[in-house]
Amino acid sequence: MPVAISAISAQTLEQMGVRSTDDLQKAVPGVNVSGQRRDDASFYIRGQGPGIFSFGQRNFTSVATYFAEVPALVSGPGVFFDLGAVQILKGPQGTLFGRNTTGGAVLFDPQRPTQKIEGYVQLSAGNYAYRELEAVMNLPVLPDLLSIRLAGNVAERRGFTTSVLTGQHLDGRDYQAYRASILFTPAAGLENLTIVDGREKDQSGTSAIIRQVDPNTATGALIAPYLAQQQALGVRKTLLPIALYDRQSGFGVTNKTVWEASDAITLKNIISFRRNRVDQASDFDGTPVNTFLIQNVPAGREWQIGQEQFTEEFQVQGKVRSIGLDYILGYYHELTKPGFPQEVRQSLFGNVSVRNLGYRDQSDALFAHAELGLTDQLQLSGGFRYTWDKRAASIGVFNTAGVCTQRVPTGTGPITCPFEASGKFKAPSYDATIQYKPMDRVLTYLSYRRGYKSGGLNLPSPGPEFTTFKPEHVDSFEIGLKADWDIGVPLRTNFSAFVDKYKDIQISQPVVIPGVAITSLVQNAGKATNKGFEFEGTIRPLDTLTINGFVSYLDAHSDVTVPGTAAIKGRQTAFQPKWKYGVNGKLDLPVSDALGTVSLSADYSWQGKVNTNETNTAFLTTYPSHGLLGARVELKDVAGSGIDLAVFGTNLTNKAYILGGFPLVSSLGFESAYYGEPRMYGMSARIRFGN
Repeated sequence: MPVAISAISAQTLEQMGVRSTDDLQKAVPGVNVSGQRRDDASFYIRGQGPGIFSFGQRNFTSVATYFAEVPALVSGPGVFFDLGAVQILKGPQGTLFGRNTTGGAVLFDPQRPTQKIEGYVQLSAGNYAYRELEAVMNLPVLPDLLSIRLAGNVAERRGFTTSVLTGQHLDGRDYQAYRASILFTPAAGLENLTIVDGREKDQSGTSAIIRQVDPNTATGALIAPYLAQQQALGVRKTLLPIALYDRQSGFGVTNKTVWEASDAITLKNIISFRRNRVDQASDFDGTPVNTFLIQNVPAGREWQIGQEQFTEEFQVQGKVRSIGLDYILGYYHELTKPGFPQEVRQSLFGNVSVRNLGYRDQSDALFAHAELGLTDQLQLSGGFRYTWDKRAASIGVFNTAGVCTQRVPTGTGPITCPFEASGKFKAPSYDATIQYKPMDRVLTYLSYRRGYKSGGLNLPSPGPEFTTFKPEHVDSFEIGLKADWDIGVPLRTNFSAFVDKYKDIQISQPVVIPGVAITSLVQNAGKATNKGFEFEGTIRPLDTLTINGFVSYLDAHSDVTVPGTAAIKGRQTAFQPKWKYGVNGKLDLPVSDALGTVSLSADYSWQGKVNTNETNTAFLTTYPSHGLLGARVELKDVAGSGIDLAVFGTNLTNKAYILGGFPLVSSLGFESAYYGEPRMYGMSARIRFGN
């Protein structure tokens, strides 16, 4: 495929201990994960990230995540079970399927039902009272007509960060997830696949470790005495004074119909509904000082925020064999809204504000893509998309007595609840690629892609000039080489180099709005350039040994200094390391067939330090570089019994590394972070049955 894509099999995910989106970044070049809460972290690809972090407002991200070919809120555990693969597409997307993006897409592909009676039950246990059950059953109810696949995943783990004030174990894990897939094939060339999935999560909240204060601010002066206490405690204990929790409920239904109408025409329709509910209590400074926290819902309410999404996608896939042409014509529709009246309670320096938030986002698009084989060695391909986005949002800010306190414009205008805003955005996006095969099993390509990301709304807004922000556009240039070599042993290499030129790039930064609390302000920050390269390789020096490795380099920075925004010319984009590399290998050990199959696998990944903001401040914060080591020993099919046993460990050197947090805000005067998992180890037993 003539684009930069990383595909990770289910076996590799298990081998590397990938159980959440946080873990995925150690397996792929050019991909990073960061956020302000554990399990809610979002993807960054080639310097492009999630955009708006504002709690309760819709996020149009630069990197879309898909589950079963449908854009979905995919984060945290409860997703990485019974998967076929995870694919990471890099660069602007939208002319082949789904939603348009400027940074890329991450595709989670669940296993499809098969025509076999098969399944397994797996039990896992480990330190921090870790317990997990995973089960799969596949049943061909009516052979060659109706098959069902059922899968479930339940896990618990005690939190590894302890509040010395409350005794609560933060950063815990407690969830249940399920999936039911029904494949109906009533006739040759016609199939209908329905997937129902859900997840319930009720666990302790995300820890916060204070790392830095600005004593010249009022808040920094209050927090400063606790900084030394926190440093003495280390990163696995915190001074959080209240109990925190994270409750979420997700549900989705996807139906895919594929009809091969003829040898030249295939029709495909994907329709889906997804719903998500969230209730979280969060404290962002990690000290007894009440600076900024999100409080629990009051009595009579179950959830704070939500999202209900309906999508419809129709494709015509065709071939004109006489001229060597393959094409796709498609239509995409997406409608998203909260699904119920949202209410978020924020406390800023002890003053509680109640925010009622609403939104309605609609996106429609027509797209087309074609591939033309000029010769056996030379192919041209290209695509076009036109997207229409309609966005509307509202906000009302009240005190706890229910009295509106929101002034529009902020601080000076009349009391107004709710304040409503809307915007319409539209733009074309397109791509063109030329690929050439100079020899067997060697492919080179050169591509150009024009990407578009919708504009949006800042609510609440510091002023009318900030209420709406403009769309973002990118011109992406990429050259690549994909090849299988025979150097005495099999070697596969994938290399790509890219330059992305952004116009009106959207940058998000937290700001304090008096009387409203903290919000995430998005602004267009002029021009930016992201450039770099990525390399992935696989070699099999022995029939029993496979080694995979990757390295990536990224230079992502603003081309101009924009006053009033988080854009400083030449400074590396936040949360983006310049260098990343990793290596993993699997060795099958020679043992008696009567014993089973023994394999040893290990992986190591490293990434450089990152900035946490691009603002021109004396308190520029960085997260240090870090490397992670993992290993797994597995005995498969013990004595021909269908039982697999494994011992595994992640972060074996017990490295303290930062995943995300709350960057320093000059008006608040502090910076806090949450840390990745410490050394985790355990064992598992899988009982397989059927075929």
